[in-house]
Amino acid sequence: MTQAKFLQGSIIKHVMTMSATNALGISALFMVDLADIYFISLLGNSALTAAIGYASAILFFTTAISIGLVTVNSAQVSKSIGQHNKQQARNQVAYISLYAFCFTTFIAVLFYYFTPEILIQIGAKGEELSEAIIYLRIILPSLPILALAMQMGATLRSLGDAKHAMYATLGGGIINALLDPLLIFVFKLDLQGAAIASVISRCTVLAIGFYFVFFKYKMFTRFKLVNFWPNISGISNIAFPAMFTQIATPLGNLYVTYEVAKFGTDYIAGWAIIGRLIPVAFGMMFALSGAVGPIIGQNYGALQYGRVREVLNQSMKFIISYTLVISLLLSMGQDIVVDLFNAEHKTAEIIRIFCQYISITFIFTGIMFVAMAFLNNLGYAKYATLLNVGKMTLGTIPFVTLGAFYYNAPGILYGQAAGSIVFGLIALLLTRKVMKIIEERHI
Repeated sequence: MTQAKFLQGSIIKHVMTMSATNALGISALFMVDLADIYFISLLGNSALTAAIGYASAILFFTTAISIGLVTVNSAQVSKSIGQHNKQQARNQVAYISLYAFCFTTFIAVLFYYFTPEILIQIGAKGEELSEAIIYLRIILPSLPILALAMQMGATLRSLGDAKHAMYATLGGGIINALLDPLLIFVFKLDLQGAAIASVISRCTVLAIGFYFVFFKYKMFTRFKLVNFWPNISGISNIAFPAMFTQIATPLGNLYVTYEVAKFGTDYIAGWAIIGRLIPVAFGMMFALSGAVGPIIGQNYGALQYGRVREVLNQSMKFIISYTLVISLLLSMGQDIVVDLFNAEHKTAEIIRIFCQYISITFIFTGIMFVAMAFLNNLGYAKYATLLNVGKMTLGTIPFVTLGAFYYNAPGILYGQAAGSIVFGLIALLLTRKVMKIIEERHI
């Protein structure tokens, strides 16, 4: 019988352990993304840096779909583990993995075909357009590999084994870090080299994760395809709201990229650097939102609602403390960041604004991430979807548009931050309301 590790012991210890191990793995991959843009910046061509910015906006969208599919794993597999039903958990891993592979294959083909049109719509042109097309068309076919790799990591975290999930992402990060300078500079492949390194990295993460899930925990089971069809509906009921929740963020990001593009290549280059800096600086925050899912799922499955509420309280305290520290470090180290990426003029300006004023508002972004993790795992996925869609429409478009109108490109960052504050507070109030409803229902 697989032990449900989160049903006892210190909640804050579980939250910290799961978040830290998850963050180490995730940060390794994000650090490599940051290294990509650092190496490209050394080539001294702002068009190449801008190309990464445009491509990243689209990759953010496709990755968000895979993250949404991970939510199904956290909601179903961790709950089965909490109920001590390992065979059901095995079946769920198999069905969800197959679902993720098929769905992301369709998305990869769709985006591959329409890559030029999408890039043009968000403002790419000239050299930055041609380079971004090549970059994306190398990486996009590996989306199903990324989706399966994420499912392996989610399965390990649902089992309470964040350590081996971390090993998988660390392994991918190390491979990418080694290949980047080799392919970019030695073989002179520029952006193509960075893209090839990313694909190989994704394959590495999948291979390591699959090894631990299959050989250590034996979490795969044989099944007939005919048994898969009845499960599609149950998976879709969680997957589609979760995916809509996740893709709302990159859709908002696409709009922000579109607005920034109006002010020129230098601002887009700065926006690209910020986009790679954010997940590295706030990696623990992103990790927390994914790490608390199994803790919530196991305790919710075991009907331990007091512990579920404690997860919420401890997660919020952690988010606030962590963001305060990181934003202070970014403010103090803004000159280092600017110098590191050889940023000048408008590129340096927008980076400084982010470090000095915007980073502190990520407290509210973190609150919203944690709130959505709770809503998805407690069976209120549609609430999470409405919340995030609201954030990326009402909380982004009017704020960003007004910011751009009054304060040009820097105003876009100010507007996006203001929207995050408003919807972060709404998310917190909604989640506490849902927790109260669940507790009263079972009194």
